Amino acid sequence: MISSKPLAFNSSIKNKPVGNILKLQPMLRSLFVGVYLFCLFVNLDISNSKADALNEGFVKLADGEFAEAVELWTPLARSGDKVAQASLGLLYQTGQGVPQDFSRANHLLAASARQGYVFAFTALGNSFHEGLGVIKDLKIAMAWFLLAMDYDPNAAAMVNMIGGELNKQALASVRTKALTCRDSKYQDCDYQALNDNLSN
Repeated sequence: MISSKPLAFNSSIKNKPVGNILKLQPMLRSLFVGVYLFCLFVNLDISNSKADALNEGFVKLADGEFAEAVELWTPLARSGDKVAQASLGLLYQTGQGVPQDFSRANHLLAASARQGYVFAFTALGNSFHEGLGVIKDLKIAMAWFLLAMDYDPNAAAMVNMIGGELNKQALASVRTKALTCRDSKYQDCDYQALNDNLSN
C-alpha cells in the first residue's frame, strides 16, 4: 500500500550523512534527488561505463564531494549526456564544486532541455523565476515549469504559484509557447531568451 506521507529525504548513502547537499535550496535539492532516482529506476539507454560514472557522481554529491562529482560529470556533459548536463548545470547554479556561474549553468541546462530532459526544464524555470543569470521573467519561467509539471512535483507547485500571478491572456500566451516547444521536440523553445535576457 502506498503511504500518503510525503517521501522523506534519505540522508545517508553508504551510511554517511549527506552533508552539504542539505544546504542546497530546497527546490534544487529536490531536483538532485529526482535526477538521482530517475537514473536509478529508468533505463536511460546509456553505456554501463557512462551509467557507472553518472551514478558515482551522485554518490560523490551525496557524500558532499562536489568537486569529484564535477570531475565525473564534465566529460559526460561534453559528450552530450543530458542527465550529466543538467546535474552539472545545477552545481554551477549553486556554486558547489565549481565557482558559481549562472551563464554556464543555463548553457548546460539548455543543452539538456533540448534533449527533452524534464529536470532541466524545472531548473531553467527556476533560473527565470529567481533571476539566476537572467532577468526575472515569470512568463518564461512558467513555460518551463509547464513542460515539467507532469513529471516533477516541484514544477507543478511552481505552476500553481505563478499561475495566480499571471492574467488569462498571459497564461494563454505561455501555454502556446510551451506547446510549441513540446511539439518541436524541444528545439523551438525560445532558448534565445537565455542570451537576450542576461542580467547584470
